Amino acid sequence: MRVLLLEDDLATAEAVASGLSSRGYEVVQAADAAQAAALGREQSFDAAILDLMVPAGGGYAALEQLRQRSPGLPVLILTARDSVADRVEGLQRGADDYLVKPFAFIELAARLSALLRRPQTRVEVLRAGELEIDPLQRRAFHRGAPLPLTPREFELLHCLASHRGEVLTRKELLEVVWGYHFDPGTNVVDVHVTRLRRKLESAGGEGLIRTVRGIGYALEA
Repeated sequence: MRVLLLEDDLATAEAVASGLSSRGYEVVQAADAAQAAALGREQSFDAAILDLMVPAGGGYAALEQLRQRSPGLPVLILTARDSVADRVEGLQRGADDYLVKPFAFIELAARLSALLRRPQTRVEVLRAGELEIDPLQRRAFHRGAPLPLTPREFELLHCLASHRGEVLTRKELLEVVWGYHFDPGTNVVDVHVTRLRRKLESAGGEGLIRTVRGIGYALEA
């Protein structure tokens, strides 16, 4: 099991990492929120332990970015903030558990083990070249940067990416994305493809959507 540990206090970080390693965990450490978020983008983890009062944005900033990339990741907050309001806020902002410092390592290990035993909702992130499409969060990324898509544009991109390399007719797109089983007599598909193409191009994704004259469109990522 791989665990991301965000803790800027070196002594605490080394103690937790050493204890978890002795129990068979592979621990990857980060000293600030930006480093934790970067590790979350670059690597896969089974769980995360996050201190809140860390440099470069704080633990909640790291939590938000980790959740964007891995919605089902079990997260344990480890912090000196000990009020009821602090604990409630941590859980409301997406943490799965909350442990206050100072703590007994045996309790931390037990809480982490309990989190990892919980059934997690697994939603496959669709990848097509440098595109990543998260159906659960309804977010899409190109080269790691979020794409500012409308709900309809997201559905259109998801449909095209699900049939990567295949030519989808306008009729097929109307049925899947808009729910039309008839020709509405408008160029709604072409308009939305144009808007989606512009947003992809702005993010460096030139030429991802190919027009097949007289037929429809294909994603070539």
